[in-house]
Amino acid sequence: MTDTLYILGNGFDLHHGLKTSYLNFRDDYIKKRNPQIWNNLLDIYGDAPKQDDFWWKDFENMLGKVDYAHLEEDYYKLGLAPSRVQNLLKNQLPPLFGYWINGIDTNVKMDESLGINRDSMFFTFNYTLILEKTYKVPDNHIWHIHGSVINSDDIVVGHGLDERELFRDFIEHKKSHHISRTNIADYVRQMTAKGAKGVRSRILKHEDDFYHLYANIIHFIAMGFSFNDIDIPYIEKIISANRNISETDWMVYWHEDGEKESLKNKIKQLGVKEENIILQKW
Repeated sequence: MTDTLYILGNGFDLHHGLKTSYLNFRDDYIKKRNPQIWNNLLDIYGDAPKQDDFWWKDFENMLGKVDYAHLEEDYYKLGLAPSRVQNLLKNQLPPLFGYWINGIDTNVKMDESLGINRDSMFFTFNYTLILEKTYKVPDNHIWHIHGSVINSDDIVVGHGLDERELFRDFIEHKKSHHISRTNIADYVRQMTAKGAKGVRSRILKHEDDFYHLYANIIHFIAMGFSFNDIDIPYIEKIISANRNISETDWMVYWHEDGEKESLKNKIKQLGVKEENIILQKW
């Protein structure tokens, strides 16, 4: 069994020239081809999706940030706000996201400078099949934790907030916005909660797999993964399943200015010694 695990985020696909950012999702797919869903986004989240690129860069977190005041202004009198939120998060976005990903051209060249060992294990948050098609990694070495284009109908996309966090955000929103129909706002919040990724439940469902696959990993290589708050519980589980965590080393690739120190600090917070962390720019 290999002692090396690659942890891959969307930056890995972007590094290979794929247009898989959420900004691409907005510009190339939603706005051009799905005006109804675009309008639903503006109804539920106000003007932020239209005006703020950062909203899309942090898309999954933003899906939990419903603009209650805007919903009340436009839809509460019709009683449609809760159903619109539920329909968007559960019935519209996940399959649309799957169709979009499935249509992206993934005919790319291998980056030999990365020195990827196809006999290693791979834990990937990406939906594309670059590992399988370009790097010829065996299927049984790859775990697409949120699904892949092999079955685009089952792709997982959503926010990472639970009902307690959603309630806290609602209270903060209410301080600066007039919201009169709090009973409907409660219902909206319940519908928003159903649009969560379900990271914790997914970990519990596959708990035995984490121990079976990753107990003896010594070398960790993270490429294009931001260690964001939504997905960090997976990394915490991988670490807790590992028998040799004090002996492990971590090579972490970074790209944007300011990212280097941020990534190092996040990994240190996971219990990894600083001297065991190597930061590599790509």
